[in-house]
Amino acid sequence: MKRRFGIPALALLFAVCLMLLSGCSSPDSSPVPRLEKEDGAPALGGIINPDSEIRGVWIASTWNIDYPSRSDLTAEQLQAELDNILETCSGLGLNTIFFQVRPACDALYESGIFPVSQALSTTGELVFDPLGYLVREGHMRNIFIHAWVNPLRITIKKTALEDLPEGPARSHPEWCVDYGDRLYFDCGIPEVRELVADGVREIVEKYDVDGVVFDDYFYPYPAYDSSGRLLEFSDGKTFEKYGGGLSLEDWRRENVNMMVELCFRTVHDTDPECVFGISPFGVWQNDDGENGGSRTRNFEAYKSLFCDATAWIDGGYIDYICPQIYWTTDSVTSPYEVVLDWWNTRLDGSDVKLYVAHASYMYGEGEWDSPGGQLTDQIEMSRFRKYYRGSVSYGYEELKNDVRGAGDEIREVYSSAVVYSDTVSNGCVPELLSHEDGQTVREETVTLSGTSDPFYPLVLNGQRVGRMKDGSFETEYRLHEGENLLTFAQNGQEYTFTIIYEPNIE
Repeated sequence: MKRRFGIPALALLFAVCLMLLSGCSSPDSSPVPRLEKEDGAPALGGIINPDSEIRGVWIASTWNIDYPSRSDLTAEQLQAELDNILETCSGLGLNTIFFQVRPACDALYESGIFPVSQALSTTGELVFDPLGYLVREGHMRNIFIHAWVNPLRITIKKTALEDLPEGPARSHPEWCVDYGDRLYFDCGIPEVRELVADGVREIVEKYDVDGVVFDDYFYPYPAYDSSGRLLEFSDGKTFEKYGGGLSLEDWRRENVNMMVELCFRTVHDTDPECVFGISPFGVWQNDDGENGGSRTRNFEAYKSLFCDATAWIDGGYIDYICPQIYWTTDSVTSPYEVVLDWWNTRLDGSDVKLYVAHASYMYGEGEWDSPGGQLTDQIEMSRFRKYYRGSVSYGYEELKNDVRGAGDEIREVYSSAVVYSDTVSNGCVPELLSHEDGQTVREETVTLSGTSDPFYPLVLNGQRVGRMKDGSFETEYRLHEGENLLTFAQNGQEYTFTIIYEPNIE
């Protein structure tokens, strides 16, 4: 049986609907996404509403995964493969392509900074401009195009610096770090961050892209030697020069923060209508009781990749965040809904939109024993979260070839148009529906559910509360023995409820 929201959440939504009908809602409030479809009409016909749900796919050029299929194709063959991608995306109901234009220190577009990508050409000659063609033809089909950039990776396989084509890495070996079997730019060097921003500016100036997106590669994923020993990333001299009294870890995170902020400002200064986003690894940190992380047991981007997504959100220098939540709804270490709710909660009070990256590739690799329904469940579950605005699937071939039903699921879940209206105030004040004021319980951890005004951020005893689009919420809270004061703060007002925890009560 497919799992949707479960009985508690359904009951909560029903209770909230009753409250809204009883007088809290305003005529303009939109508690859930609007689903619109005319019989017989394509879901996304005509000009795309800018508030339409993002329905995206990642098109990877690294290792020729999705495009191009080989690096020795003619211009006509390269164009034909993009036409096929556009046809496939239209047939699946997708409206956004996240196209990998810089898999390393190279370009799948006409660049005056980076050499032609080896994924595109064996000769170093640009025989066809994939990005220019995709932007033009995609827009004719009402498909948004986001340029996907790997900002710091120089190579994807072991390559000596002297064997690289002419470009920034070859010209500035002092900017490069050899780590594991790859080369990376040293993000601690100010000129490196300027290089990344210049590359972004070049794309936005030359091409009418709708967005620029970085993925999860900042400082490299950990690499190990033959004996299993963790290798050190050799940026010690840069740290000595620029560290400024910070710890090595905090300095590296600050380097990434400065690069991200610089690129955000570069995008918006160049084209105010273009957006900038990042698709980080799905887990920021695991909760240790104090750090505010998610209830997961997984790799932590904050500690290992030195990227702090919370700093980008709080700093206001991303337009959207697209965490890679590549786990099932019943994952033991990182359940999809737990990770989704963490991101939705962390965005409360910000202007950052939440897109979710889904692992459609898992339908083909066999790592998910029974993937059927995962894409459907995850997208439908996400649509009710306040900050969710769309999804992006990684695993184009699985969708195209309908591996284990992946394509059919996407086509069906996107069969009706979804438009997300701006959140407006409905005048509701925080109300606790799951417990009566002064109620006595014998469980140390309780699930608190209730409703609030969806427009204003909601805080419980100093902690953000993640909510649905209608302002309803459900959150776990750990009690101490005796009387517990629950103080909800919203829109400058406080609302206090009491729960008494007596573990030995009969």
